[in-house]
Amino acid sequence: MGQYLLGIDNGSTVSKAALFDLLGKEIAVASCKGDTVYPHPGWTERDMEMLWQSTASAIREVLARSGVRPEEIAGIGNTGHGNGVYLLDRQGRPLRNGIQSMDSRAAGVVDGWNLRHLHAEVFLFTIQSFWPAQPNALLVWLKQHEPQNYERVGAILMVKDYIKYRLTGEITSDYTDMSATSLIDVRNRCYSRELMALYDLAEVYDALPPLKQCFEVAGQVTRAAAEATGLVAGTPVVGGMFDVDASAIGAGAINPNQACLVMGSWSINEVITQDPIVDPNLFMTTLFAEPGLFLTIEGSATSATNLEWFVNQCCGDERAEAKRRGISVYEVCNEEVASLPPGSTNIIFHPFLYGSNVQPTARAGFYGVAGWHTRAHLLRALYEGVVFGHLSHIEKLRAAGAQINTARLAGGGSRSPVWSQMFADTIQVPMEVSDGNELGARGAALSAGIGAGIYHDYAEAARAAVSVVRVHEPIAANTLHYLARYAEYQRLIHAMQMPWQELSKLS
Repeated sequence: MGQYLLGIDNGSTVSKAALFDLLGKEIAVASCKGDTVYPHPGWTERDMEMLWQSTASAIREVLARSGVRPEEIAGIGNTGHGNGVYLLDRQGRPLRNGIQSMDSRAAGVVDGWNLRHLHAEVFLFTIQSFWPAQPNALLVWLKQHEPQNYERVGAILMVKDYIKYRLTGEITSDYTDMSATSLIDVRNRCYSRELMALYDLAEVYDALPPLKQCFEVAGQVTRAAAEATGLVAGTPVVGGMFDVDASAIGAGAINPNQACLVMGSWSINEVITQDPIVDPNLFMTTLFAEPGLFLTIEGSATSATNLEWFVNQCCGDERAEAKRRGISVYEVCNEEVASLPPGSTNIIFHPFLYGSNVQPTARAGFYGVAGWHTRAHLLRALYEGVVFGHLSHIEKLRAAGAQINTARLAGGGSRSPVWSQMFADTIQVPMEVSDGNELGARGAALSAGIGAGIYHDYAEAARAAVSVVRVHEPIAANTLHYLARYAEYQRLIHAMQMPWQELSKLS
């Protein structure tokens, strides 16, 4: 039996490959950047052949870096961004560029559905909200604007499914990824001709791929894929999963009433439940990687990338100091934030640089800045604002009935102890931080371990391969401060949403 597991993770801009031993230790990681194409405003696409080439390159590089012999790899799992759509024609060739999950071309389709009150009809099947980058809306857009391509659709895939197809030659998807697309009857765990007819997509029902469990072997590496990647032909490849499931599993969040908060490009707030949470005001409820469990997700593009922007634009001194000391600039930022105790600044930051969960036109801003404030005050406000953005999602989950006993914190921001403590204080549950950096790839790799017979299930995989390195208990005195600040954060949002006539009555 092989001694290593390979996890592949395709986000919007980077293809990653990471090798792990059977105890979850990261042996090597490699990445290859892929170019996003913007043919028109609001369109985000990737050339599918280039996507495969960048993934194959990352696999070759991780093998070279690790020194692991390809025949020592017991199994391969893969994950990637949810939604968007990656289409094959009836000959199994890419039909057009893949469409990514930030694409907004189908906004008019969603607007039309809302005018028809279609959501009330399909919500019984999908348990999730509409948004323009889901494949249901994108397929309708394709039918309206590219009918010659729509007529040739042979397979409707997610990004990780296309990579799996190139590795194995098999067309499949999995329950987690497809249950987030509004193309599946989530409660009955199956496709529905009635649902597809409601979207006027009956013609492409047969292009929906067969569904596999995340850990179920979906195929083996083909000879052609072996030549392209350096892998051994015949290596088993499992069904793979939605990246939010992969992050949760890679962090060790596998139990009901356990949450996983991911601080990355998006604020991902997910809680595992025994029964589906059905609430039309929530973002989505999906099938979890562990059969029989559900995942309810609230998210928006309001998390740690706000800090990345601020550092790039405003932190020249911190970058210079980090270079002088041989540390990350983010460590310097953490020190500056930690130097100011909770309650030391009254600045409010709205983390809406790349989107919001408030309204489509909301934008970021610092409010209440005075001449005596320093960059450290702005940084603390930014850290708090990101936490408040997550809290607004957690509040919606709790209001819908989600019980959160503990939470795993993941993503780049989780490496910051001061930020992690803010999360514990504000959300008022212990925040556990797991070991490792490439949690999505590790989650995918652990699924491969189940498929290869190394672990019996996710519980055994988590016990063997995931360790908690820090636990942040809520500090009651800090909680009082943060909740008061959060109330100001929300009051400011409310004031900005009010018509100016109502605002004038307040002055």
